[in-house]
Amino acid sequence: MSGRECGAYFALAMAALVGLAALAYRVEHPSIVVQEQRAAMSEGMGSMAEVSALMQRLQANPEDLDAMRQLGILFMRMEAWERSMGFWDMVLAKQPQNLEALNQKGVCLFQLGRYPEAVEVFSRMLAVEADNPHAHYNLGVLHAYYLNATDTARRHFEAVVAGSDARLAAQAREDLAALGTENVLTPQSR
Repeated sequence: MSGRECGAYFALAMAALVGLAALAYRVEHPSIVVQEQRAAMSEGMGSMAEVSALMQRLQANPEDLDAMRQLGILFMRMEAWERSMGFWDMVLAKQPQNLEALNQKGVCLFQLGRYPEAVEVFSRMLAVEADNPHAHYNLGVLHAYYLNATDTARRHFEAVVAGSDARLAAQAREDLAALGTENVLTPQSR
């Protein structure tokens, strides 16, 4: 086995380990949802060569929304929340009602612990699309677990349950049940 193949297997094993750790963390810590990506990303996204290529592409064409979006996703995967948010802000400067960019910026703010700002961004999503299940669910989580506003959280979770996203509706039902059994939910009480 060549050094390159060994390195590839090691990278794959590390990615699997990180994925399992992330799943375990999600079970222990309530979190908002990240909007699913519309386009498949190329394998190996994250290498410095790809970052460099995307940055060069963006420098050559400052209007390249796809490059901004890919860089935003890339830095989210790296948990470089501030860097990622910068690219989502670039998308929003050109398309203020871009739901994906709003959602991903809200996720970055949430990860940075900037909950009131995340609420503002997810609320902007609802101004664009009033029944957006990701925005309602994320607002429900923020209000229930981080801002101690259970009545507001309940309204958002109920909107998700009434919507068409079965996966999120199931999660929202669980959160509604938890709201009914506890006065104030916190990440530590879950």
